[in-house]
Amino acid sequence: MFGETSRRATARSVGSVALAIGLMTGSIPFAAAAMPAGNIVPAARTASVAVAAELSIDLPARVRTTDILNLRTGPSTSYSVLASIPKGTSVPVLGRASNGWYKVSYDGRTGYVSNYYVVAATVRTLDSLNLRTGTSTSYRILVTIPKGATVPAYARASNGWYRVSYGGYTGWVSGSYVTAYPKPPATPLSKGPNRTSRVVLTFDDCPSNLSSYKAAIDYAASANIGLVIAPTGDCLSSYKSRYGADLASLARAKGQWVINHSVSHPDLRPLSCQQVGAQLSGSGVHTNFGRPPYGAIDASVRCGYDSRGMAPWTWTRDTEDWKVKSKSITISRASAASTGDTVLMHMQWYGFSPDSLRQIKANLAKRGIGVCRAYRGSDSAGSILTTSVKLPSSLPC
Repeated sequence: MFGETSRRATARSVGSVALAIGLMTGSIPFAAAAMPAGNIVPAARTASVAVAAELSIDLPARVRTTDILNLRTGPSTSYSVLASIPKGTSVPVLGRASNGWYKVSYDGRTGYVSNYYVVAATVRTLDSLNLRTGTSTSYRILVTIPKGATVPAYARASNGWYRVSYGGYTGWVSGSYVTAYPKPPATPLSKGPNRTSRVVLTFDDCPSNLSSYKAAIDYAASANIGLVIAPTGDCLSSYKSRYGADLASLARAKGQWVINHSVSHPDLRPLSCQQVGAQLSGSGVHTNFGRPPYGAIDASVRCGYDSRGMAPWTWTRDTEDWKVKSKSITISRASAASTGDTVLMHMQWYGFSPDSLRQIKANLAKRGIGVCRAYRGSDSAGSILTTSVKLPSSLPC
């Protein structure tokens, strides 16, 4: 077998020794390669492993092999070998199995490769970054890579540093200041991807109960209203554990859009870029737009969003429903929205109900203002369609 899970322990120990030698000599090698043992085609197959049905924003567009690597028919070494992919080959990613193996395409064939022996084919710098001869700041600087540059990546050291190329040099950069996520969409902070004259009704946090949540999104779909839902990661985890319900998937199936709202809803400003990034991943919604808790933004918060390929989206009109705790006032404030507004409300308060949504839409219509429509494709016609995990840079409202 080539470099795969059956040889992982050996490869790790060899790689650790090689890295240590490289640190002493100033020349860091790639992860140690496992030697081939022939074209083995096992007869036995493991049980099937769930594979991501849609390419998530969490997946790199391409990965590069850091070893000679078998392309297999399934996501484990028990599956038969389709081809051998040479070390250093960049291949497109089509999905990812629940055990981490990547579904990729190579030489006209589609199969799976071990995630342990690949690295994102490119990384993007989050700040101006020194390219060094080794995997720590004690090594000599070769060149400075500007912020926002996308560079080819070839390997990743055990401490997270990446081996990359830039400006004719090849060296190492700190993994704390690069990301494999795509560049976030360029949209206004408060209006987000709504480029129309329609009003977007958005709801943060967590619903009071599952029945009220379903009632609200069911009504929105039937009334041709396209909501933007921003649940916290803790909320998603709670509903999954208690009811087996995926709030994000339920909303998307009704033509509603879902964005990130952090894991536990802290003020993100005291956190570092890396800590903000951690709050945006984990159990949160993994997409390309997110709402900072409290609308709090500073340089480290922007960096954290950038590190996860997300654009922050706040609001233009705040109903303060959590503060007034009044259905009539919440409806009145949402109904006063202007064209193109993003209206902030919360799922646990009075705006998130069929009757409130009905009144808000009707009140806006009296003033000649429409609300964002439930997703029916780019032409907004036909039956309700499931929205994508990744939002378009311009919502088809």
